[in-house]
This record gives sequence, C-alpha cells and structure tokens, in this order.
Amino acid sequence: MKLAICDDEKEMRSYIAGVAMEYFPQLTVEEHEKADDMITSNYDADILFLDIQMPGMNGMDAARLIRENGKRTVIIFVTAIEDYVFNAFDVGAAGYIVKPFKEDKLIESINRAIHLANDQLKLEESENNENKEKRSLTVKCDGVNRNVELESIIYAEVLDRKVIMHLCNDTSISYYGRMADLEGVLGKDFFRVHRAYIVNMRFVKAYDWKNVKAGGVDIPVARGKYQELVKAYMSYHTRMEGM
Repeated sequence: MKLAICDDEKEMRSYIAGVAMEYFPQLTVEEHEKADDMITSNYDADILFLDIQMPGMNGMDAARLIRENGKRTVIIFVTAIEDYVFNAFDVGAAGYIVKPFKEDKLIESINRAIHLANDQLKLEESENNENKEKRSLTVKCDGVNRNVELESIIYAEVLDRKVIMHLCNDTSISYYGRMADLEGVLGKDFFRVHRAYIVNMRFVKAYDWKNVKAGGVDIPVARGKYQELVKAYMSYHTRMEGM
C-alpha cells in the first residue's frame, strides 16, 4: 500500500514520512512538494496526506482533480487553519488534521486511513470481479441477437467476411463483422496471433513460433508475432497470479 505526502513544507513531509515508516513498515511512502507535480506524475497512491495551502495548485483543487480522474485515494487534509476544511467532504475526504499535531494523532489518522484504503481495495476487487462476470458481446447470428460471454470464447477466426467464435461448450457462433472490431471489444485477456485469428489466453495450453494450441486446436501464429505472443502470455498469467 502506498502513502503519498504532498506539502510544500519539507519538515512537515519528513515528519509524516518518518512516523509512517516507523509505525507502519508495510507502507511505501513518497513525498511531493507541489500538487502540480504529483498530479502530473503516474499518481497511484492509496492514501494521501494533502496540505490545503500550497503555492500553485492548492490541496482542495488537487483533491477535486483526483476525484475527477476517478481515483479513490483516501485523502486526509493537513492544514494550519481549521476553517479551510469546510469543503473537505465535498471531495470525499476521509478527514483532516490541524497543524501542529501530536504524534499519537498522526498515528491514529494513518491507521484509520489504512483501514479505509483496505476497504476501498476490497470494493474495487469486488467490482472488477463483477464486471468481469458480466462482460459479454451481443451479435446477430442467423437473424437472431445472441449474447456471448467473453470468457466462453476459446478463439475467433475470420472466414469469407464472417467472424466465427468457437466457444468452450463445443459450439460456435458466426456473424458478419470485422476482426478488428472484435479485437477492440475482447480486451487484454485475448491476443491476435494472426490477422485471421484471436485467441483467449485462458485456453492456451502450449505454443511455439508456429502454432498456439487452444481448445485442442492448433492455431497459426503469424510471422513476427511470436515475441508479442510470449509477452501477452506472461502478462496474462502474471495478472491471474495477482488476483
């Protein structure tokens, strides 16, 4: 879990970072002097201790931008003037601490933020699993709209202007369409091994520079695609192991 500290006062950043690292060694801590620099970097903090009064972009505007970008960071405002926190909850802040504050108050705030961040991570995981379960594609096959769960697709091929999706229940569905359009819908768990074939990495049992074996079928790998295939395969299994 990552804790970010954004405060233009170096002493305050160092103090919060020191307490966090001493009492919560499971945290990775990063410091930012300016909100502008923090927001423009690859911001991915789970917890943020954010000063409200800073040169350039102030803490309240930074918090609004974080929320506009869809980030669920647990935000704790740090301020010397309590009146400034009246709008804190408009940006979904979890709380605030007023300077100067004692170490026990800071420890309490960090501990509470960790619990809230864990709740957020569990919520995101639940939503991701729910979205994954619901991911499907509707196509018109023989004049009828058919709903196909993406996870059930072993591989797809294009033949005579028709896309044929081979499913894990030993059936197939064909429809008029473009492979490029299907590729855009399927997402990163699928890989286009050939201009005429897309394979679901979940069903890949073996591969080499010529073929991918999925669903008991040898699917050709286009010349020059092998290295990309290896990366896609490793990336897929890394994601699965992290879930």
